[in-house]
Amino acid sequence: MGVESVESEGDKIKKKLIAYGIGRFQVMALLQAARHYIIHRDLDKAKSFGLNRAIFYAWAKYYGPHTLHWKQTRLEDILRKGVVKQKKGKCPNNMKEVLGECVEVSPRGYYVIGGKEQLPKDFYENVEKKLSRLLDPKQAWEAALEYVKKFPKWILEDQQKFYKIVYEPIRDSFFIELALGKKPEPPKWLMEKIESIDRMIKKVGKQKTLFDYK
Repeated sequence: MGVESVESEGDKIKKKLIAYGIGRFQVMALLQAARHYIIHRDLDKAKSFGLNRAIFYAWAKYYGPHTLHWKQTRLEDILRKGVVKQKKGKCPNNMKEVLGECVEVSPRGYYVIGGKEQLPKDFYENVEKKLSRLLDPKQAWEAALEYVKKFPKWILEDQQKFYKIVYEPIRDSFFIELALGKKPEPPKWLMEKIESIDRMIKKVGKQKTLFDYK
């Protein structure tokens, strides 16, 4: 009976999320912002990056799937390659590589897409304000930081690995878990695999002949 009530509550929350326009876009923005903040420790730029990446992936889903062909790669195949970085071309002249992603940066240091800077106030309007209808935005931010911190740097600094390993497994359940009073957690089997890779890294001692890892 308890399980049924939890499932029923989860369904209610899911319907509310849809009604309030809260979904994968906000999960992406939040986790990308947390990723940037953990590495660079600049909250305003982190919010800019998070919203910028959410806009980019929303656009790419419909208009540029050819640019993200790696999204079809199986998670198991990505994990099998461990910390080996994917070969990629250089970013266009007007862009800069940040955390393995090509992004345009304004003179003020904010991220740009479609000729427009993504500012902290835009992050508030598109993410925090929407979340406030169902969740405490501060609580959601702290949960995002706690969740993303569980992953090592070699995942957070890689575009493909971040998307497939950090974002994808939790994209449809992150806010539901929070609304149910739970902590969003990565799948247990996934963390065990990552821990196994980390142990191997320590064992070989960061040998660049084996791993292209900084």
